[in-house]
Amino acid sequence: MTDNTEAKRPVLSLKHKPTTKLAEAEKAPQQPVQAVKKSNKKARKNARHKHNQMLRLISLFPALLSEENPKPFKIGILEDMTKYIADHEITFGIGQVKSALARYTSNYRYQKALAAGGNRYDLGGNPCGEVTPEQQAAAQEKIKAIKAVYNGLSITSKRL
Repeated sequence: MTDNTEAKRPVLSLKHKPTTKLAEAEKAPQQPVQAVKKSNKKARKNARHKHNQMLRLISLFPALLSEENPKPFKIGILEDMTKYIADHEITFGIGQVKSALARYTSNYRYQKALAAGGNRYDLGGNPCGEVTPEQQAAAQEKIKAIKAVYNGLSITSKRL
């Protein structure tokens, strides 16, 4: 066994002095480059997912929705779509429908069709109401905003 007379071993301890570099780093944290790449990847994946939802919605209502030749749809189309989806027992949640419609209506081509005026259409592709001049003006403003964003992105991508 152990002897009590045996000398105890000394305990070592380290004393830490805070360095100024660590203090500065804590005050102004920087985002690592790798985290930016991950968020871009996540954003692309999210955009692809939303686009696929929109394509699925287009496949459910081909008479009304089209990527190449969009038509302005009637006011209250969301309620008609959700009723149709519920009646036909299709698995497409209300949130997914809203997201797909938001993506579809924010599209440049849809806004251009809305700005052109004319008829609005129901789920069957039948005329149902007209686009008002106020709605046409609002669509023109959205088109300008879309062009500004697009031109801004193309300029920054050329610099990189």
